[in-house]
Amino acid sequence: MDCIESHWYCLHTKRYKENWVARQLTESCEEVYLPLLRERRRVRRQLTWRVEPVFPGYLFARFKVAERFRTVRYTPGVVKVVSTHEGGPIEVDQAIINVLRQHSCNGYIAVQPAPFSPGEELEVTDGPFQGLRALFQQELKAGARVAVLLELLSSRVRVELPHAYVQKKALALSPRLVV
Repeated sequence: MDCIESHWYCLHTKRYKENWVARQLTESCEEVYLPLLRERRRVRRQLTWRVEPVFPGYLFARFKVAERFRTVRYTPGVVKVVSTHEGGPIEVDQAIINVLRQHSCNGYIAVQPAPFSPGEELEVTDGPFQGLRALFQQELKAGARVAVLLELLSSRVRVELPHAYVQKKALALSPRLVV
């Protein structure tokens, strides 16, 4: 590891203190990057913009380990510098930072709108409910999961599934449904 050059490192921060820690580190680090996610959410029947870190409890900082490690590590709000088992800090490849920045617009990571609309009929293509039809309700936590209604035992039950487990009914070609 070249300690003379500055490299990117991932810092674990106290939860909900990422912005505050980023401001604290601007003096001791060459660059600080906190990828943020901005999305519209319904809160108390109103759509509002919510901004939160893409990686809650983490941020990236570029600094020279030989000169700034102790200063960065003991900055208030920093829990630790992500390290190997031996304790050496792990460098984050510049390409990862570049990809995150390419996906951002006006400082925020872009979230694709939900590919499904509420009430749309879907097909469950994987998991324990494979082959069942479901009604889309909403997308959860930046698109990783979806909430759907399944028809089970003569009633509709809300189930949360990974986004990859469902697809539009027209696209699903399950052999169970072909008659």
